Amino acid sequence: MNLSGTGKLWILGTVGAVVGLQLLFASGIAQAHDGISEGQNPWTAWNTNPLPTILLLMVANLYITGLARWKRPSHPVMLWQKLCFFSGLFLLFLVMQSPIDSLSVHLFSFHQIQHLTLRMFGPFLILLGAPLTPMLRGLPRWALLGVVRTIVRNPRARQGYNLITNPVLTTAFFLGVLFLWQLPGPHNAALRNSALHELMHITMLLSGFLFWWLVVDPKPHRSRVHYGLRILYLGLIIIPNTVLGAAITFSDKLIYQAYAEVEQPFNISLMADQQLGAAILWVPGDMMSLLVAGIVMILWYQNEVKEGPVGYPSRQGEDT
Repeated sequence: MNLSGTGKLWILGTVGAVVGLQLLFASGIAQAHDGISEGQNPWTAWNTNPLPTILLLMVANLYITGLARWKRPSHPVMLWQKLCFFSGLFLLFLVMQSPIDSLSVHLFSFHQIQHLTLRMFGPFLILLGAPLTPMLRGLPRWALLGVVRTIVRNPRARQGYNLITNPVLTTAFFLGVLFLWQLPGPHNAALRNSALHELMHITMLLSGFLFWWLVVDPKPHRSRVHYGLRILYLGLIIIPNTVLGAAITFSDKLIYQAYAEVEQPFNISLMADQQLGAAILWVPGDMMSLLVAGIVMILWYQNEVKEGPVGYPSRQGEDT
């Protein structure tokens, strides 16, 4: 199989990333994902699992390679979009590999910072970076033509895509994942079981990308959801998020007993930490939904000025 120069660069870059991570792992800087060891400085407790960083570097490499190959873009990716994309990747790196991940095993507040980033901030920023075309162009030719094209042309794959991007199902999945993992049983179980903990993170990240895919227009993709409905969905997710955050905030008992089973790295009571975590879940989550709803309203207005009062984005000129 012959590879182009860019394809070789893609492979070499990935291999280099893996080697670099292995060196970091061997240096002893990183610590176990299971939490913070007794007497350890919490801010040195990095996650030793290199897989998240490897995947993030591969995504970044695809994006950069695709931009380099895209000589005459019909819809160029602006500087602010590139900054959003890499900011999203960096936030995901922080919550999955930095001490935030280890602290999340000990403190409910840090766990909510992690979850909020996985569900909302990370996916939203990455999709603002219009990653679809650059990442497709960044793939080796054999993968683009032999794998991606085959999947895209498969009727069942299209049906599956239409199903998982159904606005009602996607919103229900987004909220369902949030409530599932905030229930005491699943939440405590995830803290006690590493595999279940990883499943928690995967479902949160997946639900976040699916939901924000319908809200954001990552060119050349156009959301099939009317601007007005996007605002409605953003408003609807505020209500259960507020109810959940308020219920945990004003609870007079410790809901998540698993945090009482591990050492507390900071001088903060479990109840105070639980209330702080609930506030993080409640306030920033609601504020982000309101902020994005305002942005969508501006986009809706601009679309009507440009194309008329229909309110549906034009699909003309799409290019992948």
